[in-house]
Amino acid sequence: MKFWISPLCFLLAAAMLLLGYGFELVYYLIALGIHELAHAEVAKRRGYGLESMKLTPYGASLTGKFESTRPRDEIIIALAGPLINLVLAVMCIALWWVAPTSYAYTETFAYVNLAAAVFNLLPVFPLDGGRILLAALSIKFPRQAVYRRMRLCGFAAAALCAALAGFALYAGLFNPSLALIAIFFFVSTVFPDSHSKYRRLYSMGFRLEKLKKGLAVKEVMVSPDTKLNHLLRLLNANYFYRFTVTDASFTVLGEITEIELEKLAAEFGGATPAGKAVKAE
Repeated sequence: MKFWISPLCFLLAAAMLLLGYGFELVYYLIALGIHELAHAEVAKRRGYGLESMKLTPYGASLTGKFESTRPRDEIIIALAGPLINLVLAVMCIALWWVAPTSYAYTETFAYVNLAAAVFNLLPVFPLDGGRILLAALSIKFPRQAVYRRMRLCGFAAAALCAALAGFALYAGLFNPSLALIAIFFFVSTVFPDSHSKYRRLYSMGFRLEKLKKGLAVKEVMVSPDTKLNHLLRLLNANYFYRFTVTDASFTVLGEITEIELEKLAAEFGGATPAGKAVKAE
Protein backbone atom coordinates (compact mmCIF):
# COMPACT_ATOMS: atom_id res chain seq x y z
CA MET A 1 0.00 0.00 0.00
CA LYS A 2 1.34 3.42 -0.98
CA PHE A 3 1.50 6.31 1.52
CA TRP A 4 1.13 10.04 0.85
CA ILE A 5 1.92 12.53 3.63
CA SER A 6 0.12 15.86 3.82
CA PRO A 7 2.32 18.99 4.01
CA LEU A 8 0.41 19.84 7.20
CA CYS A 9 2.18 16.89 8.88
CA PHE A 10 5.56 18.49 8.13
CA LEU A 11 4.27 21.87 9.32
CA LEU A 12 3.12 20.38 12.61
CA ALA A 13 6.39 18.48 13.07
CA ALA A 14 8.46 21.61 12.40
CA ALA A 15 6.39 23.64 14.87
CA MET A 16 6.78 21.01 17.61
CA LEU A 17 10.53 20.75 17.07
CA LEU A 18 10.98 24.53 17.15
CA LEU A 19 9.01 24.74 20.39
CA GLY A 20 11.09 22.00 22.00
CA TYR A 21 8.53 19.18 21.84
CA GLY A 22 10.72 16.68 19.99
CA PHE A 23 10.12 13.89 22.51
CA GLU A 24 6.35 14.45 22.35
CA LEU A 25 6.56 14.48 18.54
CA VAL A 26 7.94 10.93 18.49
CA TYR A 27 5.08 9.68 20.66
CA TYR A 28 2.58 11.60 18.55
CA LEU A 29 3.86 10.08 15.30
CA ILE A 30 3.66 6.58 16.78
CA ALA A 31 0.10 7.14 18.01
CA LEU A 32 -0.94 8.69 14.69
CA GLY A 33 0.62 5.88 12.68
CA ILE A 34 -1.19 3.22 14.72
CA HIS A 35 -4.42 5.23 14.39
CA GLU A 36 -4.22 5.27 10.60
CA LEU A 37 -3.13 1.64 10.29
CA ALA A 38 -6.17 0.68 12.37
CA HIS A 39 -8.42 2.32 9.76
CA ALA A 40 -6.61 0.45 7.00
CA GLU A 41 -6.58 -2.91 8.76
CA VAL A 42 -10.28 -2.83 9.64
CA ALA A 43 -11.17 -1.80 6.08
CA LYS A 44 -9.05 -4.65 4.75
CA ARG A 45 -10.58 -7.19 7.16
CA ARG A 46 -14.05 -6.18 6.03
CA GLY A 47 -13.14 -6.97 2.45
CA TYR A 48 -12.06 -3.64 0.96
CA GLY A 49 -8.95 -3.71 -1.20
CA LEU A 50 -6.65 -0.84 -0.23
CA GLU A 51 -4.27 0.86 -2.64
CA SER A 52 -2.97 3.92 -0.81
CA MET A 53 -3.39 6.09 2.26
CA LYS A 54 -3.23 9.87 2.57
CA LEU A 55 -1.84 10.78 6.00
CA THR A 56 -2.89 14.08 7.61
CA PRO A 57 -2.27 15.40 11.14
CA TYR A 58 -5.78 14.43 12.26
CA GLY A 59 -7.00 11.66 9.98
CA ALA A 60 -6.55 9.54 6.89
CA SER A 61 -8.03 9.15 3.43
CA LEU A 62 -8.04 5.60 2.11
CA THR A 63 -8.07 4.76 -1.58
CA GLY A 64 -9.06 1.36 -2.85
CA LYS A 65 -11.95 -0.82 -3.96
CA PHE A 66 -14.89 0.39 -1.88
CA GLU A 67 -17.69 -0.27 -4.37
CA SER A 68 -19.71 -2.53 -2.03
CA THR A 69 -19.45 -0.59 1.22
CA ARG A 70 -22.24 -0.96 3.76
CA PRO A 71 -23.15 1.85 6.20
CA ARG A 72 -22.26 -0.34 9.15
CA ASP A 73 -18.80 -0.88 7.68
CA GLU A 74 -18.38 2.86 7.21
CA ILE A 75 -18.97 3.54 10.89
CA ILE A 76 -16.78 0.65 12.06
CA ILE A 77 -13.88 1.78 9.85
CA ALA A 78 -14.19 5.35 11.13
CA LEU A 79 -14.28 4.21 14.77
CA ALA A 80 -11.22 1.98 14.41
CA GLY A 81 -8.68 4.81 14.68
CA PRO A 82 -10.00 6.54 17.84
CA LEU A 83 -10.79 3.18 19.43
CA ILE A 84 -7.23 1.87 19.11
CA ASN A 85 -5.94 5.12 20.64
CA LEU A 86 -8.29 4.68 23.61
CA VAL A 87 -7.12 1.07 24.02
CA LEU A 88 -3.47 2.17 24.04
CA ALA A 89 -4.19 4.89 26.60
CA VAL A 90 -6.01 2.42 28.89
CA MET A 91 -3.16 -0.09 28.53
CA CYS A 92 -0.64 2.53 29.62
CA ILE A 93 -2.74 3.53 32.62
CA ALA A 94 -3.19 -0.14 33.59
CA LEU A 95 0.57 -0.63 33.31
CA TRP A 96 1.12 2.08 35.92
CA TRP A 97 -0.63 -0.11 38.50
CA VAL A 98 1.45 -3.18 37.63
CA ALA A 99 4.77 -1.39 37.15
CA PRO A 100 4.68 2.12 38.69
CA THR A 101 8.17 2.89 37.35
CA SER A 102 6.76 2.76 33.81
CA TYR A 103 4.82 5.96 34.48
CA ALA A 104 7.77 8.18 33.63
CA TYR A 105 8.14 6.52 30.22
CA THR A 106 4.50 6.08 29.23
CA GLU A 107 2.74 9.14 30.67
CA THR A 108 3.15 11.23 27.53
CA PHE A 109 2.19 8.34 25.27
CA ALA A 110 -1.00 7.75 27.26
CA TYR A 111 -2.06 11.39 27.10
CA VAL A 112 -1.20 11.66 23.40
CA ASN A 113 -3.41 8.65 22.59
CA LEU A 114 -6.23 9.94 24.78
CA ALA A 115 -6.07 13.36 23.13
CA ALA A 116 -5.97 11.82 19.63
CA ALA A 117 -9.05 9.69 20.36
CA VAL A 118 -11.11 12.52 21.87
CA PHE A 119 -10.12 15.03 19.19
CA ASN A 120 -10.84 12.70 16.28
CA LEU A 121 -14.30 11.94 17.66
CA LEU A 122 -15.32 15.61 17.44
CA PRO A 123 -18.31 15.91 15.07
CA VAL A 124 -16.41 18.07 12.58
CA PHE A 125 -15.66 16.85 9.05
CA PRO A 126 -13.18 15.46 8.01
CA LEU A 127 -12.42 14.07 11.49
CA ASP A 128 -13.64 10.55 12.22
CA GLY A 129 -16.47 11.91 14.35
CA GLY A 130 -17.58 14.09 11.47
CA ARG A 131 -17.47 11.14 9.07
CA ILE A 132 -19.59 9.06 11.44
CA LEU A 133 -22.11 11.88 11.83
CA LEU A 134 -22.22 12.44 8.06
CA ALA A 135 -22.91 8.75 7.44
CA ALA A 136 -25.59 8.58 10.15
CA LEU A 137 -27.46 11.71 9.04
CA SER A 138 -27.24 10.75 5.37
CA ILE A 139 -29.44 7.72 6.04
CA LYS A 140 -32.48 10.00 6.42
CA PHE A 141 -31.36 13.22 4.71
CA PRO A 142 -29.71 14.05 1.34
CA ARG A 143 -25.98 13.57 1.74
CA GLN A 144 -24.99 16.73 -0.10
CA ALA A 145 -27.31 18.83 2.09
CA VAL A 146 -25.81 17.26 5.22
CA TYR A 147 -22.30 17.80 3.92
CA ARG A 148 -22.99 21.49 3.20
CA ARG A 149 -24.20 22.01 6.76
CA MET A 150 -21.22 20.16 8.15
CA ARG A 151 -18.95 22.50 6.19
CA LEU A 152 -20.59 25.38 8.04
CA CYS A 153 -19.72 23.57 11.27
CA GLY A 154 -16.15 23.35 10.00
CA PHE A 155 -16.00 27.13 9.53
CA ALA A 156 -17.47 27.62 12.99
CA ALA A 157 -14.92 25.26 14.55
CA ALA A 158 -12.06 27.02 12.74
CA ALA A 159 -13.30 30.43 13.94
CA LEU A 160 -13.64 29.17 17.52
CA CYS A 161 -10.14 27.70 17.59
CA ALA A 162 -8.70 30.88 16.04
CA ALA A 163 -10.49 33.00 18.64
CA LEU A 164 -9.20 30.82 21.48
CA ALA A 165 -5.66 30.96 20.05
CA GLY A 166 -5.92 34.76 19.82
CA PHE A 167 -7.22 35.03 23.37
CA ALA A 168 -4.43 32.77 24.63
CA LEU A 169 -1.85 34.92 22.83
CA TYR A 170 -3.35 38.07 24.35
CA ALA A 171 -3.19 36.47 27.81
CA GLY A 172 0.41 35.44 27.27
CA LEU A 173 -0.45 31.73 27.10
CA PHE A 174 -0.21 31.16 23.36
CA ASN A 175 -1.01 27.58 22.35
CA PRO A 176 0.35 26.65 18.88
CA SER A 177 -1.89 23.58 18.75
CA LEU A 178 -5.02 25.74 18.69
CA ALA A 179 -3.61 27.82 15.84
CA LEU A 180 -2.70 24.71 13.82
CA ILE A 181 -6.09 23.14 14.45
CA ALA A 182 -7.80 26.35 13.29
CA ILE A 183 -5.72 26.29 10.09
CA PHE A 184 -6.50 22.61 9.56
CA PHE A 185 -10.27 23.10 9.97
CA PHE A 186 -10.26 26.15 7.70
CA VAL A 187 -8.19 24.57 4.92
CA SER A 188 -10.14 21.29 5.04
CA THR A 189 -13.43 23.19 4.82
CA VAL A 190 -12.47 25.67 2.10
CA PHE A 191 -10.54 23.14 0.02
CA PRO A 192 -12.23 19.77 0.59
CA ASP A 193 -10.47 16.77 -0.89
CA SER A 194 -12.87 16.08 -3.75
CA HIS A 195 -10.92 12.97 -4.72
CA SER A 196 -10.79 11.48 -1.23
CA LYS A 197 -11.73 7.83 -1.59
CA TYR A 198 -12.40 7.71 2.14
CA ARG A 199 -15.19 10.22 1.60
CA ARG A 200 -16.17 8.22 -1.51
CA LEU A 201 -16.39 5.12 0.70
CA TYR A 202 -19.13 6.79 2.71
CA SER A 203 -20.90 7.93 -0.43
CA MET A 204 -20.95 4.45 -1.97
CA GLY A 205 -22.37 2.86 1.16
CA PHE A 206 -25.14 5.44 1.28
CA ARG A 207 -26.00 4.98 -2.41
CA LEU A 208 -26.15 1.20 -2.14
CA GLU A 209 -28.79 1.61 0.54
CA LYS A 210 -30.76 3.96 -1.76
CA LEU A 211 -30.40 1.49 -4.63
CA LYS A 212 -32.72 -0.90 -2.80
CA LYS A 213 -35.58 1.59 -3.20
CA GLY A 214 -34.43 3.09 -6.50
CA LEU A 215 -31.53 5.38 -7.35
CA ALA A 216 -32.25 8.21 -9.80
CA VAL A 217 -30.03 8.54 -12.87
CA LYS A 218 -28.96 12.06 -13.84
CA GLU A 219 -27.78 12.73 -17.40
CA VAL A 220 -25.56 15.76 -18.03
CA MET A 221 -24.33 17.09 -21.38
CA VAL A 222 -20.82 18.56 -21.45
CA SER A 223 -18.46 19.94 -24.06
CA PRO A 224 -15.28 18.09 -25.17
CA ASP A 225 -13.19 20.74 -23.35
CA THR A 226 -14.74 20.06 -19.93
CA LYS A 227 -12.10 18.67 -17.59
CA LEU A 228 -12.65 15.37 -15.79
CA ASN A 229 -11.98 17.14 -12.48
CA HIS A 230 -15.02 19.33 -13.08
CA LEU A 231 -17.18 16.28 -13.77
CA LEU A 232 -15.99 14.70 -10.52
CA ARG A 233 -17.06 17.80 -8.61
CA LEU A 234 -20.57 17.48 -10.06
CA LEU A 235 -21.12 14.04 -8.53
CA ASN A 236 -23.88 13.85 -5.94
CA ALA A 237 -24.48 10.72 -3.85
CA ASN A 238 -28.24 11.02 -4.43
CA TYR A 239 -27.86 10.21 -8.15
CA PHE A 240 -26.00 7.97 -10.56
CA TYR A 241 -24.43 10.16 -13.27
CA ARG A 242 -24.11 9.65 -17.01
CA PHE A 243 -22.19 12.36 -18.91
CA THR A 244 -22.81 12.83 -22.64
CA VAL A 245 -19.97 14.57 -24.48
CA THR A 246 -21.19 16.66 -27.45
CA ASP A 247 -19.66 19.14 -29.87
CA ALA A 248 -20.98 22.64 -30.65
CA SER A 249 -23.69 21.20 -32.90
CA PHE A 250 -24.79 18.80 -30.10
CA THR A 251 -23.50 15.79 -31.99
CA VAL A 252 -22.79 13.04 -29.47
CA LEU A 253 -19.08 12.21 -29.32
CA GLY A 254 -19.24 9.70 -26.52
CA GLU A 255 -20.64 8.85 -23.11
CA ILE A 256 -19.02 8.53 -19.69
CA THR A 257 -20.71 6.96 -16.69
CA GLU A 258 -19.48 7.99 -13.26
CA ILE A 259 -17.81 4.59 -12.79
CA GLU A 260 -15.92 5.08 -16.05
CA LEU A 261 -15.19 8.68 -15.03
CA GLU A 262 -13.27 7.63 -11.93
CA LYS A 263 -11.26 5.08 -13.91
CA LEU A 264 -10.46 7.64 -16.64
CA ALA A 265 -9.45 10.29 -14.10
CA ALA A 266 -7.15 7.81 -12.37
CA GLU A 267 -5.61 6.66 -15.66
CA PHE A 268 -5.22 9.95 -17.57
CA GLY A 269 -5.43 12.58 -14.80
CA GLY A 270 -8.18 14.95 -13.71
CA ALA A 271 -7.03 17.74 -16.04
CA THR A 272 -7.81 15.61 -19.12
CA PRO A 273 -10.63 17.02 -21.34
CA ALA A 274 -13.71 14.85 -21.59
CA GLY A 275 -13.43 14.74 -25.40
CA LYS A 276 -9.93 13.28 -25.21
CA ALA A 277 -11.04 10.80 -22.57
CA VAL A 278 -13.93 9.37 -24.63
CA LYS A 279 -11.64 8.93 -27.64
CA ALA A 280 -9.19 6.99 -25.46
CA GLU A 281 -11.87 4.54 -24.27
